[in-house]
Amino acid sequence: METQIAHRHSLRILCADDNMELVELMGDMLRFYGYRVECVYDGTQALSVIKEGPTKFDLLITDMQMPGLDGAELIVAARGAGFHGKVIVFSGALSLEWRQRFGDLGVEAIVDKPADHRQLISVVARLQTELWERANAAAA
Repeated sequence: METQIAHRHSLRILCADDNMELVELMGDMLRFYGYRVECVYDGTQALSVIKEGPTKFDLLITDMQMPGLDGAELIVAARGAGFHGKVIVFSGALSLEWRQRFGDLGVEAIVDKPADHRQLISVVARLQTELWERANAAAA
């Protein structure tokens, strides 16, 4: 239990959404659960933060429609900049075509807005466990 708690506290998350109130609320909620969170308000700003330190974050949570770079463009550019973390797309109803595109981009999860906060936390916790298991397997 202590290891899982310590790992949760070390999970570093970048949240990108142009809805300032929503992204700040999401950041506060994730911090409440013990995660380290940085919030940005568009795709261009998110990419800039990622380029400053591609290994600084374990998880990117991004909206689809944002000024500058949309969620798909951000994911492609972030991967190109060396980001190897997990990705959650947190967006309004996406078409089947967009869901397929995000799957092709290696997105681990899509959470539809509006979402109950427990749904997002559940997905984050699942991805956290996957990261923890991968880190432990590599250390063994």
